[in-house]
Amino acid sequence: MKSSQPHPLFILMAVVAVGGALIAVKQRAPEVLPWIFALAGVGMLYRFWAIQKEDAAARGEGLVDHEVLRKMRLRDYGSWIKENVRGQDPAVDLIVHSVQRGLELARPGRSLGSFLLVGPTGTGKTFLAQMTAMALWPEKEPVVLRMNQFKDPHDLQGLLGAAGGAETGSLTGALLEDPYRVVLLDEIDKCHPDVLHGLFEALDGGRVRDRSSSKMVDFSGCVFFATCNAGAERLRALKADDAAAFAARARDALMKEAAFEKAFLARFSEIILMDALAPLHIAEIACLQIAKQWREQGIVVSYLSPELLARAVALNAEFGEYGVRQLTRCLRRLMDPLLEEARRGGRSAVSLGLDPATGGAVLGLAKERP
Repeated sequence: MKSSQPHPLFILMAVVAVGGALIAVKQRAPEVLPWIFALAGVGMLYRFWAIQKEDAAARGEGLVDHEVLRKMRLRDYGSWIKENVRGQDPAVDLIVHSVQRGLELARPGRSLGSFLLVGPTGTGKTFLAQMTAMALWPEKEPVVLRMNQFKDPHDLQGLLGAAGGAETGSLTGALLEDPYRVVLLDEIDKCHPDVLHGLFEALDGGRVRDRSSSKMVDFSGCVFFATCNAGAERLRALKADDAAAFAARARDALMKEAAFEKAFLARFSEIILMDALAPLHIAEIACLQIAKQWREQGIVVSYLSPELLARAVALNAEFGEYGVRQLTRCLRRLMDPLLEEARRGGRSAVSLGLDPATGGAVLGLAKERP
């Protein structure tokens, strides 16, 4: 990289020229000389400030405005998150409270919060991270890193950049572009231990140097979520009188079940169990998804029969080990024929029921809201 500093000979010539000009001014108008020195001093101070700012930006420093973070109110969106993430109210409450505290105490050297979400597939772990991101920064997508793609020690370069490389890391590069982000480390139990070691500083100290650009990345405007399937049964069996006791026992359980190091687990603000959903919550999710599918086609569902929801829950039960991951597909099989029929008929509102003879969904006349 070429230096932006002027050549020493040019500086010498400039000093000689300025010195000659000052001597001429002193001889002709000595009363102007103090003003010239004052303006020169102001110019030098401004230039010094500009250089410091440029250097800080080049190092990745000074990009997070902690005063702005301290004014944010995630607690106002707790109910909205619960409306979307069904059946996980305790997890939502804990995360909203912890992140709100992180926002109010925002400062360099610490992230806004880091959460290890443990539970079986399809319980809303990823969705909870996405909803938290939408509540904090609606215009930004979370940084999603599929950690099962980092199974080799050298894959750490993909996260933090490679020394002398041309591209920044997938984690550090995203934060250099925008330091206010939610970061999702999906299936973190499936990556290599050396990759976990590389995340220590980001989770703990809030600062990591991108190895390709040598810029310091500030994570103090970040919320971390990590998801893990291993260890859910052990955490379900844990009993503790307070949060601290649960966290200690959860760390011990995950060290055995997921082979995490205790030092790594200690860097999370909270370890949270997101267990399998009850049938009632699956029915609530089915109701939301059905309404969304029809709304996307410009049609309002004015009535949805309980029998149809019970049918959706029964269909999902066939894929119980996947939680609600297969629910959307099951609902599309039920709804797509009716959507096609309603669109052909120019319907703007529908009533949905269940045909007991066939077990399929049927269209009815739209009912008035009570």
